[in-house]
Amino acid sequence: MIHELRRTKRILLLFQMLVRIKAAGNETTDEILPPEELKQNYSSLTPEFLSTVKADLDQEITSPHSTTGYVRHSIGRGFPMPRFHLTESRWGPFFEEGSEPHNITARVGSTVMMDCRIGLLQDKTVTWSHHKGESFHLLTVGRSTYSSDERITLSFRYPNNFRLQIVYVTRRDQGLYECQVATHPPKVKRIFLRVIAPEVIILDELGREVTERYYRAGSDLELICSARQLRGSTSASEPALLWKRDDRVLVKGISFNISETMDSATSTLIIAPLDKHHSGNYTCAIGSLTFSTVVVHVLNGELPAAVHFGNSAAGIISSAFVMLGSILLTLCQR
Repeated sequence: MIHELRRTKRILLLFQMLVRIKAAGNETTDEILPPEELKQNYSSLTPEFLSTVKADLDQEITSPHSTTGYVRHSIGRGFPMPRFHLTESRWGPFFEEGSEPHNITARVGSTVMMDCRIGLLQDKTVTWSHHKGESFHLLTVGRSTYSSDERITLSFRYPNNFRLQIVYVTRRDQGLYECQVATHPPKVKRIFLRVIAPEVIILDELGREVTERYYRAGSDLELICSARQLRGSTSASEPALLWKRDDRVLVKGISFNISETMDSATSTLIIAPLDKHHSGNYTCAIGSLTFSTVVVHVLNGELPAAVHFGNSAAGIISSAFVMLGSILLTLCQR
């Protein structure tokens, strides 16, 4: 009788443990269910016998100092049990995709999503923060967005993905992002966002980067716009590069050369012959992302030396200083 009582108490204890573990969301419970013979032994016991065992067991459970009370207390708090801990079980919040830091890259103007899937979160709070240099910005707390930047929001995906979304990415968005669970100590998943942007420069006919050019009336203008890191910045239905004179879009005298990978492109602007009214600001732009501008002066015989050598105003001033230095050196030698 005593042996049967002890065995039945163990069976009841095991069933109560399984029910509580199952209620806590453990997915491995089915792997440790009692074998059929234990179920059969359990069902063969008389109601009077089970009633006596249950009363005895309930009295033991109410005692926090007993082994059974400790098991009950541990399960209720979500802590692992020494004797029945499963190596494949998860006890408390964890990052479903691992907590290892990783890097992502986004282009200026694009939309970036940063996933943070958390299992067994229970009542813990999740926050997103942005670290860049010495600055720290709290972005979200729970499912609420705290950032003053409307481009940044928490785009929660049921059941457990605290996804951070940034639209119209800019260079200032680059930096370290942390998804943190308020445990003790805190659990943190780190993501470093690298932001890249297309680059554009304007070259003269000799391949030199220029920001200002002088031409003689009647001569030919040839400017080359060179752009890099274009992938994803433009669509196939629109030109990669756009030329403007002041605020007017230019359509004549322009040729394009786009690489097969769509990562770089060049556009050449040719105006011939030049007239005085062709003076102005010429801009090569990649949509609204970035641009480069050169100031063009068309002269009617003024400053012939500068026009002949294609010098900029800075070059003229530099040449003047060199000439002045030579004159002063000659006077001192005398």
